[in-house]
Amino acid sequence: MVCLVKLEIKESPEELKALLNSLKESSHKQRIQALYWLKIGASNSIEHIAMLLGCHRTTVSRWFSLYRRGGIEALLEHNKKSGRPRKIPLDVEEKLRVKLQQSEGFSSYGEVQLWLKELCGMDIPYATVYKYVRTRLKTNLNKLD
Repeated sequence: MVCLVKLEIKESPEELKALLNSLKESSHKQRIQALYWLKIGASNSIEHIAMLLGCHRTTVSRWFSLYRRGGIEALLEHNKKSGRPRKIPLDVEEKLRVKLQQSEGFSSYGEVQLWLKELCGMDIPYATVYKYVRTRLKTNLNKLD
């Protein structure tokens, strides 16, 4: 079933084209491209636009809903990335970074694990602490001596 779009686009095709050329972020370009194709009549169905852009039809539908509610500004708003929350919050990460840089710091990843449990009540597995300190904080406890 083809879902035809009934969307009144306030901007002219020339304005959309100019905006499209000035944008740097690809996700924003896709959103404006969808509006542009709809405005010039290149496509009038969500499914066709989604196929041309290589994304899901519900994504395009969500973009059009954003446009209906708030225009171009709402469509181009920088959305917070969704996903899994951090195991170690940013404030705790900063405290850990400072502690690692101190001369008395930590002598083992087990100590880091214990420190996190005592400080924040966070019971984080050893492997997670090891990987976090090595990759995220770019620190090797063996080389701190």
